[in-house]
Amino acid sequence: MASRRLLLVNPGALFAADWAGRHPLKGALVELHAFLRAHDVAVGVLDLQTELGNPEPGQVDEFVRRGRERLDAHNFDVLGISCWTSLEYLGALEFAAHVRATRPGVPIVVGGYHPTARPGDFAAAGLPFDVVVRGEGELTLLELLREETLRAGDGTARIVDGAPLPMDRPWFDLDEYPYLGPRPLNVGVYLSRGCPYRCTFCMEASTGRRGWRRLSVEHALEVVRKVQSYDPGVIVFFDACFGYQAAWRREFLQGLVDLRMDVPYWAEMRADRLGASDLDAFEKLDLYATFGVETMSPRMAEIMRKAPDGAAYVRTVDEILREVNRRRILNKAFLLLNHPGETAETAEETVDYFERFVAEHDALTVIPNANRYKFFAGADTDLRRAHYERAYGTRFSHLEWYKERAPQLPLAEAHQASAGFTDVAAYEARLDALHPRIVRKMPAEQQLLFLRNLKRLG
Repeated sequence: MASRRLLLVNPGALFAADWAGRHPLKGALVELHAFLRAHDVAVGVLDLQTELGNPEPGQVDEFVRRGRERLDAHNFDVLGISCWTSLEYLGALEFAAHVRATRPGVPIVVGGYHPTARPGDFAAAGLPFDVVVRGEGELTLLELLREETLRAGDGTARIVDGAPLPMDRPWFDLDEYPYLGPRPLNVGVYLSRGCPYRCTFCMEASTGRRGWRRLSVEHALEVVRKVQSYDPGVIVFFDACFGYQAAWRREFLQGLVDLRMDVPYWAEMRADRLGASDLDAFEKLDLYATFGVETMSPRMAEIMRKAPDGAAYVRTVDEILREVNRRRILNKAFLLLNHPGETAETAEETVDYFERFVAEHDALTVIPNANRYKFFAGADTDLRRAHYERAYGTRFSHLEWYKERAPQLPLAEAHQASAGFTDVAAYEARLDALHPRIVRKMPAEQQLLFLRNLKRLG
């Protein structure tokens, strides 16, 4: 193998501010770094978001200046940029251009959800990228590093399809990862890849990973034990579709119970796939479940492709929420308002459901969390824009908000969901008003867990 030194860079989100969130240990970079090291690649990591934070609009120039300085301090022969979502697009472009100008002989490779969804945003003539990887990057990046033909600066990027990584063993190791501090606040891992669902708002649809691939339960528990050795505040399961297969999920959850580790877990999952044995395990674990509920309107559940039968979906979710509340299992129900097709009637169904839920229970552990729909490249709402415009009167006003040098959250939310529906803020306010009532009705033990999770997870 050629002994070229690779630097993996997370460029940060220049105009997303707090919307970008912050995970010092990014699961995708951790796995890629571990995989390449295991194959004798000299690889380093520069995570500008972790080092410099998320700049406010007035701080972007200073962020870029300091980011360039940190790039210049590294010695590398190939640059790999992680444009994980559209939020990192401008940062990816900025720092790739800097390396092209200062080190014209260095090949630049970019990958992530956004390059997978819109490779043309990176492959146009005059842009600084040499290779755009669509899909998973481990095997493809390793092959590129072994290529004698990987060269820089011919003016046109080539687009390559990444090969799926076999799930026959875990690739997780933080021993040489540069951002592992003492007792990290949270450590996130992937135990599976892909998602069989086609929810309309999700970028996962752009990856082509329609199946669900997972580590064996034995290997998944091996990863958890490895993470525990770093003494984290919480172990986060980043999977796009955690525990999709019921038999795998239940065996894995029982394995967590049997490990008897004194560590909290966090996982996002679909409420409509859970059963009694799952909840039995939840009760024995310190597990904070986040349910991607999205809506309690049968019509919107079908529009969002949460399920083919929206009424059955809502009934099942209702049953699970009532049962987890009865068992005092702390959980958050993510809701998505203002999705194309939303109307005052459908929004009312969702908000009214949770208002009644809070009023009906003397003790509460279910926390509704309101979010506005955001337009992302590669989601169904992008791929079939004409359908949403024709069927619901939706008007998308910032199709390339990620290229605009302005606060991007309002741009990504700026659309008319359905002709005549404009008062989404009123429904958000009603859901937010439930939170003090929920906390007052929350049992003391769950209140402490809730406060701990606010600190560690946000």
